[in-house]
Amino acid sequence: MLEVYLNFKDEAADAITFYESVFDVKSEGVMTFADAPQDPENPTPDAWKYLIINATMTIEGVPVMFSDVPDGMGLTLIEGNNVSLVINTEDEAKIDRIFSRLAEGGKVTMPLGETFWSKKYGMVVDKFGINWMLNYFVEP
Repeated sequence: MLEVYLNFKDEAADAITFYESVFDVKSEGVMTFADAPQDPENPTPDAWKYLIINATMTIEGVPVMFSDVPDGMGLTLIEGNNVSLVINTEDEAKIDRIFSRLAEGGKVTMPLGETFWSKKYGMVVDKFGINWMLNYFVEP
């Protein structure tokens, strides 16, 4: 099984709330750094305690995990389009709704429209920098 793991710079909680509203789902098992077993030799910095160490939600049948990567743990944010999450559906209203929600605060890189392979296809980078491709496809 392939799963997706998204890392954020102190924004995982906001991203979780956003994707819950976009996809009408609820996250499962949200754990903060404060929930992790403490090591007296290496205490968790106070600034990290309420950041997300791990959370999961199922989006369109795929487990998606979330985490913050606090300062000092080496998160490198690279803006690019080498990875995209793809939503395929035969529900046109659903693709319109999801695209519109993902575009809020984000950037539409290709508006929804007909292509030679799809009745409706579009691309958007959401407000967290995640690339999405949305495809409405109906068999002829």
